[in-house]
Amino acid sequence: MPDANAQQAQRLIDFATQRLGRVEGNGQCWTLVDNGFQHVGFIKPASTYEWGRVVSNLSDARPGDVFQFTRFEVTTRVTQPDGSWQEQTLSRGEPRHTAILESVNGNVATFLESNVTDDQTVKRNDMGVRTATTTDDAGVRTSITVSGSFIIYRPQVAANP
Repeated sequence: MPDANAQQAQRLIDFATQRLGRVEGNGQCWTLVDNGFQHVGFIKPASTYEWGRVVSNLSDARPGDVFQFTRFEVTTRVTQPDGSWQEQTLSRGEPRHTAILESVNGNVATFLESNVTDDQTVKRNDMGVRTATTTDDAGVRTSITVSGSFIIYRPQVAANP
């Protein structure tokens, strides 16, 4: 089966963005992806948490890919030049969480996902995906620490007859 192309993947992203702020189906994270696959005609493998062909490297991920997180945690610490700092920790997957990649920019990705808050609505969230430290021109240092794991899946479409 061939990979979904960029236009086909965009249809999955469009499906999810049209549902921002609403509960999709039963509100579970996988339901957003499963309903999106059905809506756009992607092939869903028989295994429960598999969403297509595995993409081995984060650098090869592209919009419309599906991330399957397992006990994933991201701690972001922003340290000001005066030494003061703020820290935030996000968790995904107790034990698993499913999300659609909307974009990736360096060490941070934007996901379309549901069931990350008590109201179960579809949300757009930025999250670190690589452990890294950067310092901007003003001397503000941002450290992202990632633990746990994820598998990236490339959606598949039916082969043309």
